[in-house]
Amino acid sequence: MSKFIVHIDLNAFFAQAEILNDPSLRGKPIAIGRETKRAVVATASYEARRFGVNSGMPVSEAKRLCKDLILIPGHYQYYIQLSNLFFGYLKKIYPIIEKASIDECYIDMTDQLQIVDQYDYLFDLQMRLYKATKLKCSIGLGSNKFLAKMASDYKKPLGLTIFDKNNIEQLLWPIPISKMFGIGKKTYPKLEELGIKTIGDLAKCDDKKVKSLLGNQFIFLRDEARGFGDDYVDTSAFDPKSISAERTFSEDVTNYDEIREVLSNICKEIGQKLSLYKKTTNCIAIKFRSPDFITTSKRETLNKSISNADELFFESLKLLDKYYHEQPIRLIGISCEKVNECVNEDEIN
Repeated sequence: MSKFIVHIDLNAFFAQAEILNDPSLRGKPIAIGRETKRAVVATASYEARRFGVNSGMPVSEAKRLCKDLILIPGHYQYYIQLSNLFFGYLKKIYPIIEKASIDECYIDMTDQLQIVDQYDYLFDLQMRLYKATKLKCSIGLGSNKFLAKMASDYKKPLGLTIFDKNNIEQLLWPIPISKMFGIGKKTYPKLEELGIKTIGDLAKCDDKKVKSLLGNQFIFLRDEARGFGDDYVDTSAFDPKSISAERTFSEDVTNYDEIREVLSNICKEIGQKLSLYKKTTNCIAIKFRSPDFITTSKRETLNKSISNADELFFESLKLLDKYYHEQPIRLIGISCEKVNECVNEDEIN
């Protein structure tokens, strides 16, 4: 029996969050990013996207394309809170859920969608999610994760698409190969040069040159294009064995106060995750990355379990003082390892 896998994707999530925080931004071209030489756009509102502004684009290029672009540095703690609210709501209803990132998840709804009108059920869910969280999302349904992901990308914002064996040739196959999930930015131009312009072209392909280009991924990607794929939804993200967070600086940093401030924000983020999952830890690690991309990690076991941001910050500062010697760094991170179930919920603050 085929499964019913649903992919839910928050539309331009960071931009949505900023508009919720400041409604005066509604309808305006906004982008999340800093105005520094290394800065790139994290996400952009749909108003900005109409000018060609996209995620991963250098901020300087985005401002050239859209002269009225409103640049916002980003409030990542706030985004995490909204994300936890959104997926926490879903987790209460659907036990088989996989959080793929801060703004998307997969859900196995095989049991829920057996004897209902699938479109009506998912439309009602979409509206209930908006009412409960004020966040807009697109939803895709397929028999596996690939089809569900491609279906949620098919229409945005507030899209709702179902891909099944009866419509993939009509709906999925005409999609450009550059839009196929799993095909990278460096690969799709090479595929186009070999005549693979659409997902349908790959689905019907048996060309030796294409096989050589994709290597051992060829069969896997062609099968996905034909509608086959992985239907296992991994719930372990909601029961993590470790919890971590890190920040990359826009420029190499040696200033202790700046590092200390970033470390405080990291600990707040991890503290929120520990609270969400009702976890504690007695093993923490600090990570540094140098300007030449050499990563150093140091970990220590504590003599007690900790869970909240203040305790994490206190212990992290001890690691910072012990292992940081004013060397330039471009990234810092903290990891809580071997996290355990909280025995008493009062342990989580």
